[in-house]
Amino acid sequence: MPAASTSARAPQRARTARLAAALAITLAAALPRPLAAQAGAGGWDTQEQDAMWVGVFAEQPVTPKISLWFDGSWRRMDFGARPQQLLLRPGVLFTLAPGVKVGGGVGHIATAPYGKFPIANPTREFRSWQDLLLSHRAGQVAVGHRFRLEQRWTTPLVNGTPGPDSYANRIRYRARGSATLGSLAIAGRPVYGFLWDELLMPIGGPNQKFTIGQNRATAGVGFTLNKVMQAEVGYMNLYNAFASRRANEVNHTLWISWHYTGKPRTR
Repeated sequence: MPAASTSARAPQRARTARLAAALAITLAAALPRPLAAQAGAGGWDTQEQDAMWVGVFAEQPVTPKISLWFDGSWRRMDFGARPQQLLLRPGVLFTLAPGVKVGGGVGHIATAPYGKFPIANPTREFRSWQDLLLSHRAGQVAVGHRFRLEQRWTTPLVNGTPGPDSYANRIRYRARGSATLGSLAIAGRPVYGFLWDELLMPIGGPNQKFTIGQNRATAGVGFTLNKVMQAEVGYMNLYNAFASRRANEVNHTLWISWHYTGKPRTR
């Protein structure tokens, strides 16, 4: 009987291994690096630097179909020594079917001049956003897709005084895979590995061009704290293009995050 059970699990393990390998290859292929056209005769400048992002992601259902959402991110350069950005993003999610959600909300983003390609002035951004979220399983791997559209109003602070704002749109796509790491556990709770990659593409704005703005490739491990909370630690390779200055930055980022998914409240 044990031999038959092991034999039955073998194809599933093989499928899971193939999918994990495919995700790893996809992530490696997407690792941010200067595009060939930018590294050639165009003379683009590329700089590498260190960063740390600490994030909180919370979803609290208020009915079986409707959830409140909030995520916040504290972002620093030089592994926390210098300010980069503070992001606060509340919203609402609606479940259309198992594994299918839509949602939207707003965001407040405060950005400081940072790094080797600093902006001229600090900025404050108001943002609205809309999401389509898809989730499913492929064997033992949990797979998620996020499609996001953003509308962005950005205002520079010149000597502390708000200047004229600018408007732009952006589309984003993120694919993520995660799976438990065999029997590895801490305090009896499973440890899992994850991979995700997100492409951010500005559209509209002053140049009305569809371009690659950022790519965020991330890998790490997650720890199950209880039935509703997880913590994750990983490495994010963030490629950011500054087309107007013909420059790229590659930020080697320590990623730390806390995740909460509540249960519907009962009366």
